[in-house]
Amino acid sequence: MPAKPQPLNARTLKHWSDHVAVPAYDRSLVTPGVVHVGVGGFHRAHQAMYHDRLMNQGAAYDWGICGVGIMPADQRMKQVLDAQDGLYTLILKHGDGTWEPRIIGSIVQYLFARTIRRRSSRR
Repeated sequence: MPAKPQPLNARTLKHWSDHVAVPAYDRSLVTPGVVHVGVGGFHRAHQAMYHDRLMNQGAAYDWGICGVGIMPADQRMKQVLDAQDGLYTLILKHGDGTWEPRIIGSIVQYLFARTIRRRSSRR
């Protein structure tokens, strides 16, 4: 009988380690040192991945990422990252056609800043 699907979050990370590469570092030791506005796909596939690699090497624990969303659609990103404790899956496709899935853990906080509307004065 197949295993019951598990959501991705800090509690289930052990389960996922049997299937894909997971952060090899203690995420409770990581503190935010970078604020990144707009945590879209490009950021998650590049900068956040490089931070994760450094942390897997035992370095840069004080360079965890605090993502900040400012656009209305970013509120959904906050909901998803909060539900997954900042974890997400990245799949790299290498030049030889092989795929490398891994769970990234460098985003340790996500804030959603509501935009402030300026009041225009009509004269």
